[in-house]
Amino acid sequence: MTNRLLSKILETLRPDESTRDTVVFEGDSLFHHITIREEGSRRTLYFGPNGEEAETSIDLTRPEKAVFEYPGMMLAALPLNPAARRIAMIGLGGGFLPRLFRRHLPQYELTVVELDHLVVELAQIYFGFSPEGNVRLVVDDGRAFIDRQAEASWDQIWLDAFSGNYVPPQLSGLEFLRLCRSRLTPGGLLVQNLHQSRPEMFQSQLKTTLAAFGEFLALDGRRCGNAVLIARAPGGPAEPVWKKTPLALAAKKFGRRVGPYDLVEEMGKIHKFFPDPEAEIWP
Repeated sequence: MTNRLLSKILETLRPDESTRDTVVFEGDSLFHHITIREEGSRRTLYFGPNGEEAETSIDLTRPEKAVFEYPGMMLAALPLNPAARRIAMIGLGGGFLPRLFRRHLPQYELTVVELDHLVVELAQIYFGFSPEGNVRLVVDDGRAFIDRQAEASWDQIWLDAFSGNYVPPQLSGLEFLRLCRSRLTPGGLLVQNLHQSRPEMFQSQLKTTLAAFGEFLALDGRRCGNAVLIARAPGGPAEPVWKKTPLALAAKKFGRRVGPYDLVEEMGKIHKFFPDPEAEIWP
């Protein structure tokens, strides 16, 4: 990272009264209409023509403060196979989760895959993202990246990519989820961040995940519309026990907190979703 870019990052992370409640960036990439808005002390990255899809938000006065709930629910996957070291994350957004890995989780090798060059640039300038240390960035199509990997390459694969207010079809169908399963080490985890704002699509994703992996763990957001699904690849040392008490004990043993998130509290969000029998399994 150049000194000039670092200075720009630090400058944009300081709250500025003159730019509050204003749009600080708006433009189009090949894939998204992107808006960055400052509302009070918060800076938020939005996708969509009307800014309807919030991707990342930070508090400029406390950049590590938990603004969105879903990152904590995704981090709850870490205690479920604590021997994991290699994680692939599809979708960058503003880079909030990779920043937590860089600062609080140096034992992991995180590879972030992002298709959109402009998203990468904006994450660096406006949200303090930097691919360094244990965080590697690959600018590529997420599906193509997973397809090129050898079998059993990753201990966990995290899917956090949205387009048009839902997961792109190429990152949500049965064929792709089975591909992810083949790229996971025995007992490895697939972690999906989903939104419940489109119930039919959410129900189909539940049913498709069940078809690809069998029983899965689900966390239901208490103050957002997100749900996180955690599914385990076959071949691990034991069958998963998706119950709150043993999972809370695993979170305590892991270390309980990651930055602003309490993993024991996140485990308390376990929820049993029952897929609609009429829901479609996506191919």
